[in-house]
Amino acid sequence: MNILDQIGNTPLLKLRHVVETPDVDIYVKCEFLNPGGSIKDRMALSMIEAAERSGQLKPGGTIVDQSTGNTGPALSFVGAVKGYKVRLFLPAHLSSSYNPADRIRIARLFGCTVTPVDIKDHVAGIDGLDSVERAAAFVAIRMKQCYDLQERDASSWWANQLCNVDNAKAHQEQTGKEILEQMDGMVDAWVASIGTGGTLLGVAETLKAHNPDLIVSGVVPTDDPRIEWVRSRAVHKFLQQFGLPDMRFLIEDLLDKNVLDHELTVRNEDAKNMADRLCREEGFFCGMSSGANVWAAIELAKKMKKGSRIVTVLVDRRDRYFAEYPNEHYVV
Repeated sequence: MNILDQIGNTPLLKLRHVVETPDVDIYVKCEFLNPGGSIKDRMALSMIEAAERSGQLKPGGTIVDQSTGNTGPALSFVGAVKGYKVRLFLPAHLSSSYNPADRIRIARLFGCTVTPVDIKDHVAGIDGLDSVERAAAFVAIRMKQCYDLQERDASSWWANQLCNVDNAKAHQEQTGKEILEQMDGMVDAWVASIGTGGTLLGVAETLKAHNPDLIVSGVVPTDDPRIEWVRSRAVHKFLQQFGLPDMRFLIEDLLDKNVLDHELTVRNEDAKNMADRLCREEGFFCGMSSGANVWAAIELAKKMKKGSRIVTVLVDRRDRYFAEYPNEHYVV
């Protein structure tokens, strides 16, 4: 047994104090208690082990991806334990006050190499793009760095978290099943942020198979409209412009399968205030996505019938946002 065996089987607890509708119960899956500090431990392990089984990732190889969030530390953590090198591509500059410095520090402590990419070196007229196109361009150019590295170095394997079906599979086969067991199968609604789409989609598919009437609510930050850059195909436009093959994003599966009943955009201040309340009133030392998820679950509870049970997820630890304190930012 090693530390990777401790990933998953996290507690699921009922909120006691921050709720506003006492006749609707809200439960939180405590993913910040994973050994690497976030829910991304699950998908990192799932993607890496699938690549090992397929032979795409070989002993002594390098794991490559682009990330400014929790996937970077998770890949670095799992990669370190398994003996792989990890390399991440990040934006050299960000267009908002969001600061990933703490996630970068964690990744580096696990031995990860971090390479900044300046979008202005690759996209002419970046300042003239709207927010959706700019976000799509930021992601696409970093995806190109990963793709090019994998193409020229046979020892490198691109995890490609945004498109990798083993991301969603981790939550379909593990997180969703854990929730069903912990809730005795009685779940009326599932709420989660739309990041890669993997968590929301994977858990929803498992829960919907048990309860076809399940309500699924996707949570979106005001400053990170990634569902829009996929829905509008802006990201595909830039992938084509940079010479990458066409790819299918997990968010496209989420949309095409009509999994979502609601999309709720959460303001940064609401996510932060709820994260503060979760810490002070419930004792959960969790971050901004967790605050957004609970805020959205509380809003959904106001529309649910008496006796309903909502499940959401506490994504990561609060100390991953210390570089931004006291103005932490909700970006998935």
